Amino acid sequence: MQTNHSSFSQRLLALLALVFLIVAVSGCSAIGASMKATPTLSNWAGFTSMPLDDLKARYTNEYSRFVRVNGYTIHYQDRGSGDPIILMHGIFSALQTWDAWAGELAKTHRVIALDMPGYGLTGGPQNPDDFNEESALDAFEAFVNKLDLDSVSLAGNSLGGYIAARYAARNPGRVSRLILLDPFGYPQDTPWILSLATFPPVAFIGNYIQPAWAVTLNLNWVYGDADRIQQKDYVRYVQMNQRPGAKPLYIRTLKMIEARAENFDPPPFKRITAETLLMWGGEDDWVPVSLAGKWMADIPQAQLIIYPSAGHIPMEELPEATVRDAERFFDRGLEAVGSRTTSLEQALKGT
Repeated sequence: MQTNHSSFSQRLLALLALVFLIVAVSGCSAIGASMKATPTLSNWAGFTSMPLDDLKARYTNEYSRFVRVNGYTIHYQDRGSGDPIILMHGIFSALQTWDAWAGELAKTHRVIALDMPGYGLTGGPQNPDDFNEESALDAFEAFVNKLDLDSVSLAGNSLGGYIAARYAARNPGRVSRLILLDPFGYPQDTPWILSLATFPPVAFIGNYIQPAWAVTLNLNWVYGDADRIQQKDYVRYVQMNQRPGAKPLYIRTLKMIEARAENFDPPPFKRITAETLLMWGGEDDWVPVSLAGKWMADIPQAQLIIYPSAGHIPMEELPEATVRDAERFFDRGLEAVGSRTTSLEQALKGT
């Protein structure tokens, strides 16, 4: 009985510490945005979920399709015609993060944006313990096969960039061109909030309770300039967090990222043969731009564009600037964006 009491006390203290830290550093903007994004107090506090049917009504449209692969029911949107491009979002996000890109690129290409395995309306496997980076990679490969795409270009952000790079390394003959935006993949120091969130007592609670204000605060952190966040973006991130079953998958994601950041085994990216454009936010605190050098050293044909004022999700924060560069690259390759690229040494010197 004493052990159980001690365990409960530790969890309670950890939760109180988390609340204190969030309130201390967030200010009013993230908390106010979270209150506007939730319909009830219990939603705001993170105790309840939103019905899946309500989320489908809000986040599907005439381009939406669903396909069953590897135990996942993948939601994707398919528009335009021409050479196919698949857009792969990052952690805790959804396909709507690519809306600006999809609208522009679909003028000349077939554009497929998906809710990645584990997130959005796709969600995860019935047992959250079955969700890991290998299952996500295998499900994505099965998704490409299901759509009968022999050759495709990819753009992936954050964890989606890691999955895109793994797929390109595994299937070098099937990827035409590759864009990686602030991708995970190499050993690195992780933000303190990640270590706190994966601390066992906090993680235990996080499987059941993730307050909306914690979600909006995190979005503030991953933007280079939080003033660029629109209320609809706050709403989407909060509501996707409140999809049934999302919370334990979010905790597993953080543990996956922490494990990847501590894994010093050589990644397979030297096997990537596609021309690769790295796009990076200069204000990214989650995956610092200094890590771009590792990607550039491993991928034979890779160049880097830095967006100095952007954070971890530049395609959402600076959609017009990033999609212009993406269009040039997808149409004509690295030669078309050469004047926009910079060496890592120049970037770190601020030149």
